[in-house]
Amino acid sequence: NPICDWGVGNLRLVYQRAVVVVVSAGLMLACVAAAGIYLLVISILFQQVEKRIGFARGIPPELLETTGWVWVGFTFVMELMFYVIIPTLAYSFFYVVIPFSGLRAGMAAGLFAFVMGATPALMGLSVRVRLPMPFVLFLLLSVLLKVCGCMTIIALLYSL
Repeated sequence: NPICDWGVGNLRLVYQRAVVVVVSAGLMLACVAAAGIYLLVISILFQQVEKRIGFARGIPPELLETTGWVWVGFTFVMELMFYVIIPTLAYSFFYVVIPFSGLRAGMAAGLFAFVMGATPALMGLSVRVRLPMPFVLFLLLSVLLKVCGCMTIIALLYSL
């Protein structure tokens, strides 16, 4: 049974067997801010590239959402939650037991999440819905750069 103790800027979980985990709220906020800025820039960049090249050609118009500022905002908030906030919370608890840190830890975590999470789901969807392969590959590349970049930033900030 954990006993929670709220300190100034830290959450300390003390378990009955003297295991202490200290989570820095300030460091978590710095990770969310830095990785969030990276995610915003890379998302805008990929959205512009997608518009210019036209990867969505061949997909029926009734299957595509109209892209406006509301769609961009909603998509960014959703990606911020799954690519930045949840990984920051998880990494803040597990970084003390990961055998390596910094750039290698971030890239390893990002590649693991990409290979085990995004790739099977997107490939399965592309087979069932018959999405054009250039669109699927572009989507896979964007997810790879987003998740690996965010995890690398989080891991680098935790290694400082």
